[in-house]
Amino acid sequence: MRTGDTIDKNTGEVRVFFATGAALIAGFLATAAAIAGGAITMEKPIYFTLKGSNAVGTQPSGTVWSAGKGMTYTTINPTGTIVMATSSGQKQVYAFDAATGKTLAVIDVGKSPKGVKIDRQGKYALVANEGSGTVSVIELASWRVIKNIPVGKVPHNSVLSPDNTRAYVVLQGDDAVAVIDMKTLTKIGAIPVAKNPHNVDIAPDGKTLFVANMGSNDVAVIDLTRSKVVKKIPVSFGHHGIDVTPNGKYVFVSGIGGKVVNVIDTTSLKLVKQIEVGTAPHGVRSSADSRWVYTAITSTGKIAVINARTLKVEKQVDAPGKAPFWIAVRGNT
Repeated sequence: MRTGDTIDKNTGEVRVFFATGAALIAGFLATAAAIAGGAITMEKPIYFTLKGSNAVGTQPSGTVWSAGKGMTYTTINPTGTIVMATSSGQKQVYAFDAATGKTLAVIDVGKSPKGVKIDRQGKYALVANEGSGTVSVIELASWRVIKNIPVGKVPHNSVLSPDNTRAYVVLQGDDAVAVIDMKTLTKIGAIPVAKNPHNVDIAPDGKTLFVANMGSNDVAVIDLTRSKVVKKIPVSFGHHGIDVTPNGKYVFVSGIGGKVVNVIDTTSLKLVKQIEVGTAPHGVRSSADSRWVYTAITSTGKIAVINARTLKVEKQVDAPGKAPFWIAVRGNT
């Protein structure tokens, strides 16, 4: 007998109580329906630049925030209240209220700004100015550029160490990664890497840097305790986006010259899968819980949602504009 079953006093038969089982079945069906409908596969929300629409878009709301010419990279602060994005065509950075889309500031920076990254304390934003060879440091409290740090030729993007003491900036013109001391806001060194390093991310423990190189179509693995490349892992062709999942399990690498997202296992440091997502994927970012991976497909105007457990595309979501390029997700800086 189960909880809720009764015995007929006259016949001795067991009368089965089905309410509990029915509730369980209903719950299972509701969960299955949610999965099938994609209700649990979208971070709420995600943000992405719309390079072809001179705007920033959001999902799942589908709203669009007008911005400047040639919007390329975007970032979000740790508390999820501020979104920033670069206008490469206007040498500016736009700051938005993440909840309302209101423009908070438009800041002039250097020539051809690309990667923008808000530090892990939410104090500064670092902007890589390709045409100026500098990183502009924006103080978020005042929306002012407080310093332009000379770093080398063609800086493209950056990442902060987990303890926020260092910033690592890829230098496409120097085939290296510049190292910035975040206390003094000065360049303190450089690590040789490979031809045309394009984008970069860091392991959650801060010991390993992963650099996607568009000149050699591989990912360089840098041991930061030795400041040395210890392995190069071939990936697909083209300009690459790169993201280390917050749980440190995988590195996802796009390739705008192909149709796949490459998956690297961080334990074996081997390419374990290539997931077909559509022509010209670029921006790639994991959800904060490492459950989903979002990829901007520039040619089709879609955001591909990858299940990080099965390594399969769960769904394709329409971007509310042209050429989605880079993605920002709260909780994964």
